Amino acid sequence: MSSEKDQLFTDDHYCLCCGDKNPMGFKMKFHFEGEKLLSEATVPKEFQGFNGVVHGGVLGTLLDELMVNLYWLKGVKAVTVEYQVRLKAPCPTNETVLLSAWPVEEKRNLHYVAAMAKLTNGTVVAEATAKCMKIS
Repeated sequence: MSSEKDQLFTDDHYCLCCGDKNPMGFKMKFHFEGEKLLSEATVPKEFQGFNGVVHGGVLGTLLDELMVNLYWLKGVKAVTVEYQVRLKAPCPTNETVLLSAWPVEEKRNLHYVAAMAKLTNGTVVAEATAKCMKIS
């Protein structure tokens, strides 16, 4: 018999960031390069803050998705319990954003992670850190 917690964390492929069934989602794909998890996204104008600039909360969401998937994709069920984002430069809409996340430290059931978003020209637009907790 499955627990209530197991039912809360099922994947119906409708995630805003990585769900392949969400028509408004980013449909992120992931791959590992050593210990780093990499992805990319192109954020349309519909997710802007200022004219032509990606909303900072959207950048935070993309980085959060990458940081927690660093564990999910290795078979470790974890959820983000805290994260912090530092916006470094404006991120233009409709341009490819390169995303990377890597482990920093593990303490019992907590995983500390860092991540970065940058443009194809190398400009870092955001950095983030997170604390992810194992749920099983």
